[in-house]
Amino acid sequence: MGLKVHVSIEGSGPDVVMIHGFAASLHTWSDVCAQMSKQFRIIRFDLPPFGLTGPALDQQGCVRKMDVAFYQQFVDAVLDELQIKKCVMIGNSFGGFLSWDQAQRHPERVRGLIISDAVGYQQPLPIYITLFTIKPIAWLTRHAVPAFLLRMAVRDVYGDKSKLKKEVLERYLELFMHKPNRSAVGHMVGVFTDGELGSERLPEIRCKTLIVWGGDDRWVSIEMAGRFNRDIPHSELKVYREVGHIPMEEAPDRFAADCIEFIENL
Repeated sequence: MGLKVHVSIEGSGPDVVMIHGFAASLHTWSDVCAQMSKQFRIIRFDLPPFGLTGPALDQQGCVRKMDVAFYQQFVDAVLDELQIKKCVMIGNSFGGFLSWDQAQRHPERVRGLIISDAVGYQQPLPIYITLFTIKPIAWLTRHAVPAFLLRMAVRDVYGDKSKLKKEVLERYLELFMHKPNRSAVGHMVGVFTDGELGSERLPEIRCKTLIVWGGDDRWVSIEMAGRFNRDIPHSELKVYREVGHIPMEEAPDRFAADCIEFIENL
């Protein structure tokens, strides 16, 4: 695809691929990776236009539209390039969608699936994403995004805001406010607004699936956890009380332990 991708590979053992969500980066998995890389080979990468990967450009050097088909091709290309033959997919939020999508489209590659607060069904968007779908505001964000607004958004994904470390907040700010990344966000939010993401395909997922959800998630309703649990045949659901949209950051010890136990029993 002609795109330089920021990738991190740590540990040895069975392959585990971790995919982050909207406006995040591979760093969202750092605490979980530190524990799981003792037993598994952990593959993480930054989705465009986020983290150190940045936006995808067309042949003229302009930011290209990053729709569902683009992200499907992107994940396929990364896993093919890294020669991932068999793996467990772990994804959060939009990364959760990309993980279950990979499991459905490539059952020969995915032997186990873990999704956390995943996207998949139509529902009202968080205001912090909706802003990027409004054309005048989307145009303005190419030039500037108020830091206070981004701080509010990051705090909003935590159930217990006291658990948000200052250095983590500053990392979100630094990576998102990088001009090429910030100005490209308007080219990818269509993935959330252009209709269903194919939730009718969920019953086709063959592998065992663990669904982890923050009970205080304000971005993707807890009702969606129940829908995933009903629609994915071989799935189990764990709800973390008083945890928000990103359990792997807010409750990394529990998240890692649940993932390890699940993978060991595949």
